[in-house]
Amino acid sequence: MTASLNHFARYGRHLALFTLVTMGATNCATTEDGRLAQAQGTGLGALGGGLLGAGIGALAGDSDSVRKGALIGAGIGAAGGFAYGTHIANKKAQYKSTEEWLDACISQAETKRREAVAYNKRLNNQLAHLQKEVRMAKAAGDRKKLASLKREIVSERSAARKQASAFSKEAEMQRNAIKQANGEGSSRLKTLRTSTSGIETQVSTMNGNVKRLAALESQTGV
Repeated sequence: MTASLNHFARYGRHLALFTLVTMGATNCATTEDGRLAQAQGTGLGALGGGLLGAGIGALAGDSDSVRKGALIGAGIGAAGGFAYGTHIANKKAQYKSTEEWLDACISQAETKRREAVAYNKRLNNQLAHLQKEVRMAKAAGDRKKLASLKREIVSERSAARKQASAFSKEAEMQRNAIKQANGEGSSRLKTLRTSTSGIETQVSTMNGNVKRLAALESQTGV
């Protein structure tokens, strides 16, 4: 198992390096807005991939596997995110019509909305678990357990803030796409607005959960 994990860790480092080299060599976006969109896409992809990788690593049951999984996932996610950033940068030029371009935007927005829903569901479950653990540790006067829980809560809160920021940027990019459409493809624009609003609703829920985690942290008393 250790040898396998080491192999994947090395693969993750190589993949991340390859992603950075590819980003530096790509000239698809020649404008400042284009480069910004690529950077945003890369950041979103790396974050999402890192979290997914960490989740897979957690199945191994130790923090080292989580870190390695996050590294590998971030490399893969960055590549996918960079591709999406390029799509935004090139706007309508990549597509035969505004409708096709909007369909691509809708697909992306709906995918991200579903990811945000799934993340909030997981975070709600984790919050309930942490609340129960804190109550039990306080009742038992277990300061060591409380200290451990505090570190876990802090880590979870930090991750939730980053997720909220990433999904917020996604919604912002989709809002920009709506503006760029300039009223064309009105039926598709309605769908895109709905999916984008769904992302924003989930961001609001994430921010609420960040506050709940902060409140729970204060209860650890360590």
